[in-house]
Order: sequence, then C-alpha cells, then structure tokens
Amino acid sequence: MPSTIGLGHAAGAIGRRTDYLPSDGLRRTEIGDLVVPAVLLAQSGLDAGDDLICEAKPDGLRLTDDRLRKVYVEITSACNLACATCIRQTWDEPLGHMPLARYMQLLDGLPAGTQSPGRPVTLSLSGFGEPLVHPEFLTLVRLAREQGVRVEVITNGTLLDAALARELVVLGVAQVTVSLDGGDEAAYAAVRGQARAPAVAAVAALVEARRRARRGLEIGLAFVATRRNIGSLPRLLALAHDRQLDFVSVSNVVPHTLEMAAEMLWGGAAWAASFPDASWRPRLDLARMTLDDQSRPALAALLDHGPTWPHPGSAGGPRRNHCRFAHEGTVAVAWDGRVAPCLSLLHTHPEYVNGHWKTVHSHVVGHVDERPLLDIWRDVTYRAFRQRLRAFDFPACFACGGCPETDTNDTDCYGSPFPSCSECLWAQGIVLCP
Repeated sequence: MPSTIGLGHAAGAIGRRTDYLPSDGLRRTEIGDLVVPAVLLAQSGLDAGDDLICEAKPDGLRLTDDRLRKVYVEITSACNLACATCIRQTWDEPLGHMPLARYMQLLDGLPAGTQSPGRPVTLSLSGFGEPLVHPEFLTLVRLAREQGVRVEVITNGTLLDAALARELVVLGVAQVTVSLDGGDEAAYAAVRGQARAPAVAAVAALVEARRRARRGLEIGLAFVATRRNIGSLPRLLALAHDRQLDFVSVSNVVPHTLEMAAEMLWGGAAWAASFPDASWRPRLDLARMTLDDQSRPALAALLDHGPTWPHPGSAGGPRRNHCRFAHEGTVAVAWDGRVAPCLSLLHTHPEYVNGHWKTVHSHVVGHVDERPLLDIWRDVTYRAFRQRLRAFDFPACFACGGCPETDTNDTDCYGSPFPSCSECLWAQGIVLCP
C-alpha cells in the first residue's frame, strides 16, 4: 500500500540524502495529501516500522525515515589516561567493562537489515572510556563484523601498536579516529599529561597497515580545542596532510572543571548561535579560491568581520538548534547497558556554560538487558522525544545568559519537560563528535 503524507501537518527535520529517485506515481488527493507509491518507498530504503519524517523547506519537500543508523557504544568507562579535558575528572560513579553477554544482546537487538550492504548500522566503539583497555576488545570488533555491522573506533592511540593496527584492517573496521589534542609535544602534554609519541606512532601504524592491505580504512584525528593547545592546530593539520589522513575533527572543550572553564574558546560563538542566520548581514557566500600571495591576506582579513569562525552569516557553517543525534538516527549505550539519546545524556555530569555551573542529568530511555535496542528506538515515548528534539522548541538561553531555571537540564523558562536541551553545546555546533 502507498503511504499518505499530510502536507499541511507540522513535521520534524531530516538528515541528508544524495540519491535522486524517479517520482513516477506521486499524486495528490482531493484534500491535498501526497500519496507516495510503495515502490518508491522501497527504492529509497524507508522502513515500514520507522516513522516517516517530512520537512517543508524553501527549496521543496524532503522525506526520510527515523531509522536507527549509528550506535555509540561505550564498551568501557575505564581509561589509561587522565586528561585535563575529560568528563571522568568529575565522575562519582563506578567504572566497568561491558560484559560479552551484554554486548551480544546489544548486537542481537540491532535492526534485521543490518546485514544489508546498503543499510549497515554503524557501531562506534568510543564513549567516555578508552575502548582498547577492554580485555576483549578485538573479540567485540570481530563479533560486530561477523554480523555485518559497520565498525568505527575512537581511541587515544597510546595502546595501538602495529600488530593491532593490522588486526583492525583485516577485520574490516571502517574508520579509526585517534584523539590527538596537540600539534606538538608541549600542547599535547598540557592536555593529555604524557608524551605525544605513542599516539603519533599509532597513526603511522594505521597508515602503514592500510597501505599494505590496500583496504578502505578511513583514518582521522580528533582535536579538542582549548586556549592551551589551539596554537598547535596548524602543525596538527600538517601532520594529517603528510600522513594522507582522511579527516580532522576539531571540536571545543566541554568545561567540567574550573580549570577547563578558563580554557574554552566558544563563549562568543554560543551567543552568536542564538540568533537566526538571517540576522547577520551581509551574508557571506564564499566561492572556492586558490590561496596565493594575493588572496591569502584578503581571506585572512575575513576573520576580523565577525564574532566567530565560520562567520555566523556564512553558508555551510555548523547548524544551530540542530540535534545531530535525533536528525541522524544516533543513540548511545553505556557499558552497563543503559541507553541514552546522545553522549551528553549518557552520564550525569557538571558543565560550566553560559556563565554558570549546570548539572546535566543522564536520561535513560531503555536498557539492552531488558529490551532489544531496536524496540527501545521505536518506543513511542522515545519517538516523541526525538520529534521534540528535531523541532527544537527550547529557549535561546545563550542569548540572555544563564539563570536559575537552567542550573540543571530538568526544565527551562518554557517549562519544557525533562530533559531540556536549551543549553546543549552539541546542538549549537560548539561540540562535534567524529
């Protein structure tokens, strides 16, 4: 049967699609509803068990499904480092590894279509611990790959040697991100508290393993910007270029301590994100240019024409009031099996935002020991919560500053139910996850 979409009804936003499918058979009913042929839905991969998300935009109508696409799996909350930027500096909860039996329950609860090459679910072995300290790390990777799951790993790299790099390539891991918070020794040690050489050696080992195996492993770096290390960023980019890495993800620090509150680089950027893009005039639409002796000074001068970079009025910058986790079909699972809508809501923790301390309480939407992950994803209450996140009807807290209503994420001045995401740094493009 075809699906009918009410064009006049409010709807949430969607992720991006790049495939253009034939629209033969699309028609409107007498009351204005749009009828989409079943064959077109099948070609697009829309699943009958998931909500359809329809978004009316200035350039037309867009349609996708609210499908589970990516799972951040915290296979351990333990780590071999004690970085100054880490949320674990303020934790008061037990550490642990995800048991193998629980991990198998997680895998068994993934969508049945996981084995389909065109629609693989991604498991990102990451979270707030170091995945390589899990005693059965390679077993967990192998089990996921045997089920056709796409696997990513985010690691500090200090435990990743040449032999392990080869294993990851052989197992078919799709992407490895090495957290490297410094382009030189001093900057790295100021954040990580140890020498940079092991992490750089891990990058080299991954590149060499990929070269020898001729596999399509993506290798990238994650850099958390602070005042103490931002000056080394050009040298980090030079390393990525020299090693022919695939990407560098530059995020901001989430201040969990007074020390890190003094290190943040995003206060003005959060304020600027509170205002609609159209309020910044003139809008900057910049074409591609060759960098040479004439263009370089002019382009560098653009940095002085706005409070942030990218300029808040420029096209293509990070989105504002946009929950990537809800829009992109992403969920997070803690080592103890708790399921949360995002990484920020995985553990209760303090944040210094908007000039005040805020307690962000964790939000549990299910437990993999009790229900399959797909059932949790399709739960009616969780579906409604994701719809609320896509609409993002929260107050613009960064425009007016902090207040007692936002000392926790329990509510806000709109009276939003728990959890309120009004001061979420991810939603304003301040914090990025690889």
